[in-house]
Amino acid sequence: MTDTCPPNCAHCAENPDHQSAHQAVVEALQVMGAHPEASEDEIVQLLQARGYSAIVAEKLNAFVPSALSWPLLKRLGVEGFVGHFIAFDDNDQEVQIPVSSQHYFTAALMLAYNTLEDGWSEELPHSTFVSVTQKSPEMNAANKVLNQGGSLEGGTIGPLQLFRLSASEVLGQASS
Repeated sequence: MTDTCPPNCAHCAENPDHQSAHQAVVEALQVMGAHPEASEDEIVQLLQARGYSAIVAEKLNAFVPSALSWPLLKRLGVEGFVGHFIAFDDNDQEVQIPVSSQHYFTAALMLAYNTLEDGWSEELPHSTFVSVTQKSPEMNAANKVLNQGGSLEGGTIGPLQLFRLSASEVLGQASS
């Protein structure tokens, strides 16, 4: 994948400020909410049609559902969340990427926490929250446990593995 936007593009800044990341998350939620049955490829294409680069669209596609699921999983009894994602380098070696380094994830996480505390909003309506969290691998795993009569109480969520982005793309080191 290559980043096709100019270096000063607000959508594609390597280190977006929180406001830019928040706006990108809100737009991703609008796309995901309007197309709840869309595949990952379709979501990425729809985000690109809104002006996001392929890399940023992939990040939003991966991080927004996962980030939205964390506060809900916490309320369901999960106690631990690892502080990193796993992506793979050019030699297929695992690279641990700190969650805190990914502004789209942290912006979505903050929006989810605030929404669960303060209530549904135009930015994050209940129907969108439900459909987007159901796309998260974490929520999918939790639902399997719950559907088998298990409990999430005291559980820990392992790292999200990113297969559609390389470590260099996640870290903003991909060639443009």
